Amino acid sequence: MNKQSKMVLAAVVFLTIASVVTWQATGGDWYTKYEVVEQVKSQADSNDPLVAAGFYEGGTTTQTVTRDEFRFGLLPTPAGIFDKHVLSVASVTGPLWVLGVGFVWFQRRKAKRS
Repeated sequence: MNKQSKMVLAAVVFLTIASVVTWQATGGDWYTKYEVVEQVKSQADSNDPLVAAGFYEGGTTTQTVTRDEFRFGLLPTPAGIFDKHVLSVASVTGPLWVLGVGFVWFQRRKAKRS
């Protein structure tokens, strides 16, 4: 394996590690998200008549909260070809590995011909 092939494979490995680290640093979700939807428990309002009637167990209610936050996903969730959700670990590293292995294969084939 020549020096160029080693450098290309090292770059592909580095970019793969960087994308996996980014995936974990942004939450490690399965799919790429630009808006996070979570259910959070909050204290029930003491003036609410349903609290006095005992509708809420323990005096807490569950609310759905959405907030704008980027989560780099393991898999893409695009609705079309040109969608911002196509960005993911698989869609970034997959083509890199195909190009990297293809480059190494082409270099080895070229070396055998000479």
